[in-house]
Order: sequence, then structure tokens, then C-alpha cells
Amino acid sequence: MALLTFPLTLAQFYDLLPIGKAELDLPEALDLSQTTGGEVLTADLGSSLWAGRIDLAVMTHDEVSAIRPLINILRRAGSSFLVSDHTRPWPRLDPNGTILGAATPTILAVGGSMRELSLTGLPAAYPISRGDLMSFTYGSPSRYALHEAVGAAVANGAGQTGLIEVTPPIRPGAAAGAAVQLIWPRCKARLVPGENSTGVTSHTITSEAKLAWTQTLR
Repeated sequence: MALLTFPLTLAQFYDLLPIGKAELDLPEALDLSQTTGGEVLTADLGSSLWAGRIDLAVMTHDEVSAIRPLINILRRAGSSFLVSDHTRPWPRLDPNGTILGAATPTILAVGGSMRELSLTGLPAAYPISRGDLMSFTYGSPSRYALHEAVGAAVANGAGQTGLIEVTPPIRPGAAAGAAVQLIWPRCKARLVPGENSTGVTSHTITSEAKLAWTQTLR
């Protein structure tokens, strides 16, 4: 068997997890200060990165034995994996991605504000709704971008949308032509040191296994 390479794909790690509860969040990276006049000022401290926690369901000893080595290897420096949101695996108005089918959407254009993008390559009249996730890779070395639609759009007869506002802001390097994943959108992540456990064992089961992760752009 060949050595694992990073990031581990969804099929190699995330899809194997017996998820009991999960959290996907986009925490603020802000500095907040107050002037003597009572004005509250904010400033960005860095990139907005996705973060999350996963509580694994109760497992048999055999089940946990199949994933424990993967968790442990991901605790090492330089290791990473792809993660998705199991509650939003496809656009809201396209359950199972049936309407999208074999279409291969790409970025049509990135807005000058770096807060909007448009898509092409969609089926005619394909809907993008607020809350839909989308991901793509950009730059060299390749980086994974995960964005949430703030606005909504419907593709025209040519399969193109207007500009759609997304969050977090689009980073430099994203460009027209990049393939966009609307089915199981994902980002690259690392485990947060000191906040993971492969569980507590009893006579027949293992419980309380948990993971904490944060997005990484490298």
C-alpha cells in the first residue's frame, strides 16, 4: 500500500467518520477597540478561516480501530485533510445534485470587490440559494477556497449567473476558469492540537471521541 499523501481526501478520512454531532463555523478574526467618543472600531487581524468540531458517535472497538490510526497520523506536523459540511452536501434547491448532473461549473468572473463571483457551465435555470456552499482551488501551490453564498442567483439559458455575493471574501489568486464544486464542497484543514480524542473505552464500546479542526490555506 502506498504512503498516504496530504491532504487526505474526503473518501480517505472524512467520509469514514461516524459523525454524531458536528459544527462548521466561520469565526471572526477581528480587533475591536473603542474611542473616547464611544465609537467602536474594528479591524481585520487576518484571513477568515473556517473551523469546526466533530463529536463521533459511539463505536465498537473494531470500528474505532479502523479510524484511530488516521486520527493519530493527522496529529503530526504537516498533515492535513479535506473536510465538508454533512448538512450542506449540495445546493439547497438541488437535493442529491440531481439537477446539476454531469455539469461542470467554473468561475465566470470575480467581482472587483473580491466579495462576488459569477458562475458558468450550469444547467439552464439552475438556482443558487443563500447558504449554498461552493469550493474551488486556486494559486500555486494549490489552495482550497470554501465560500458560502450570501446572495442568490439563477443561471440564464447559457448556464451563467450574475455576480453572487459570498463569504468569506475571495482571496487573491482566484480566477475565471477555476472548476467549482457544488457537490460536497470542501476545504483543507488541520487538527487543533490538544483538542482531539480517540475516545474512552468500556467493555464493548468506545465513546466520547472528538475532533477539532481549523482551515489551512497551505
